[in-house]
Amino acid sequence: MKIAYVHSICNRYDAISGAINNEIGWLQKRGHEVTFYAYSCEYDHLPHRQVEAERDVVFDLRFQESDLAIFHFGVYYPLFNTVIATPKSAKRLVIFHNITPKEFVSPAARETIDRSFKQISNMAFSQLVICDSETNRNVLSAAGVTVPTSVIPLSIQNIPKSVRSKPSFSDHVPRIVFVGRLVASKGVLDLLEAVRRILQASPNRRLQMDMIGNLSFSDPQVVEEAKCRIQTLESTYDGLSIELHGNATEVKKYQVLSEADLFVLPTLHEGFCIPILEALSNGCRVVTYENSNTPAISGGFADLVETGNLDALSATVSRVLEEVSSDSWRNQGGHALWAKSALQYTKQFSPDAVEAQFIRAVERFAGS
Repeated sequence: MKIAYVHSICNRYDAISGAINNEIGWLQKRGHEVTFYAYSCEYDHLPHRQVEAERDVVFDLRFQESDLAIFHFGVYYPLFNTVIATPKSAKRLVIFHNITPKEFVSPAARETIDRSFKQISNMAFSQLVICDSETNRNVLSAAGVTVPTSVIPLSIQNIPKSVRSKPSFSDHVPRIVFVGRLVASKGVLDLLEAVRRILQASPNRRLQMDMIGNLSFSDPQVVEEAKCRIQTLESTYDGLSIELHGNATEVKKYQVLSEADLFVLPTLHEGFCIPILEALSNGCRVVTYENSNTPAISGGFADLVETGNLDALSATVSRVLEEVSSDSWRNQGGHALWAKSALQYTKQFSPDAVEAQFIRAVERFAGS
């Protein structure tokens, strides 16, 4: 089967790009011929054709000869308009990753969000929309999209076979980790404020925090504000160490997660949220705001906090830090039992499990 894939980019440290990379590999393993159209692609092994405008896709012979066209959509990009010009003989499938509501983005980005919600109407030209989550499917329903939909989750990489004990069990320095874009909607500044309140109440507490975020997709103002707050906190509290990693490699990210006791993400909106699953698979307790897809994706393993309630966030993080520092957690099997259950939960999102769902859905839809 000849398959055309369309998206704006496929870059490292980006969840949608990671999904595209996985899916194309899965389809190629099945013997399908894939051509990927995008403005840029950082994965050299993908069958990428660099384009500059819609015409470069529409008039390409491979696109015109395709049996199936797959479009990813999560924010406005002009190439998504080519779904309208897909050959009549080709099936049309859209994979939807949600759109961040404009109240959660910077003023400069709000026009793009408005255009994104308008561009959802292009889905009327598709014959099936696959959503990452029920949360995302509900967004489409609210937007008036009536084409058939199904739900297939994203996958997470490098799920460990087992979870080892944490370094804090021996050095007695609990570790917090944050993974996400450094933007207001991910709550990075709320996290830093919560840490400040915790240390203000316990100035002698020892604490290490690692923050990993894709700087290419972050808000420069939020990044600078975070750096200023980190400097102030570290100069005020001798027992605190914070490292802002920026574009960490996958190896570094999983090393940090494997060593962390607690993952904190005070996010305002999530369509899926791979970092929560990555944290759970590595034996991290999770604290997150309760909204959008966070209750569903955490599977009952997270401590959910009222969105925007800094008092509750600070209190919950402080409580969980005490729990993961306790003898019952470290030495009497508390962590081992919890981590085993959390790891088992995340295995349903393994690449093999999601690949089977994805291939079955795509080939059934295409009739191959």
